Amino acid sequence: MNKEAHGYIIGSKGKRLIATLVEGIIFGTLFYVSYRIFGGSFKELIEKDFEAIEIVYSAVYGIIIGGVFYPLFTGNLGHKIFNLKVISAETGEDFNKAENGAIRECLKSVLSYLIIPIIWILWDENNQNLYDKLTKTLVVYK
Repeated sequence: MNKEAHGYIIGSKGKRLIATLVEGIIFGTLFYVSYRIFGGSFKELIEKDFEAIEIVYSAVYGIIIGGVFYPLFTGNLGHKIFNLKVISAETGEDFNKAENGAIRECLKSVLSYLIIPIIWILWDENNQNLYDKLTKTLVVYK
């Protein structure tokens, strides 16, 4: 049975996972192509050690993605491709302001390093990740 909120059907765990993976593949490919253009090799990329500054890069990436895509799509690129959108869990209004999207995507990018906030969705009754809880949002079908 599909759960509803504010007149929308809440996006399924599977659809959200696929949307995230597809978006990651698209942006990962763009990153890799630009990395190669500037002289990096695939071997260098995969053998590179983790550095704390990468968390900052992820935060900036999230801010840019959220700030650009939320006003356009009421969500990120994966949401757009899979006919999903982000709404306020409290009011049901579209979550389409650049600053709100920037905060949500920044939290998503940074908290993904901790794993638990991302897999929170597995046991949440509203299919929310921890960053959804923090920003009081729901991902729903358009």
